[in-house]
Amino acid sequence: MAILSFNGRVNIAVRIVTGEYPEAKLYEADGTASGGPTTDPAKIDQLRVVFQNVDGSTVIIKETGYGEFGKPELIAHPWLEDIVIQWPVDMDLDKANSLKEAAGYTAPYGAVTLRNPLGPTVSNPYFIFGGNPAEPYIFVDTVTGDVHSGN
Repeated sequence: MAILSFNGRVNIAVRIVTGEYPEAKLYEADGTASGGPTTDPAKIDQLRVVFQNVDGSTVIIKETGYGEFGKPELIAHPWLEDIVIQWPVDMDLDKANSLKEAAGYTAPYGAVTLRNPLGPTVSNPYFIFGGNPAEPYIFVDTVTGDVHSGN
């Protein structure tokens, strides 16, 4: 049996949340490796997916098991500093990891976030590799495939 990809798991979250909150839009998907820093995208085994909802509210859904999610949680406050991600994105975590490594960034990471930051300039969504205090964040553009480091 094939293992669900990062995007496949996010897609499950999108279906669940938009089934209950039809106007919700994807803001970000945050993945962590429960076993600690890794270089294997399949080890990103815990997801939290965040959505913009109507009236400035936020919906968050968390994985309870690999590809299995709990009930969406409605929060009466806005989630800040993200731009809505047009779902689906064409790049998956495996491809982003390969591009990151090809660019010379091979250090382990403990977390990956798919998000489109609000600034400082308008851009595409990124896979952002982090969770390793000894290393900078690594950004992989999901549209262009460009890779860069930053804070």
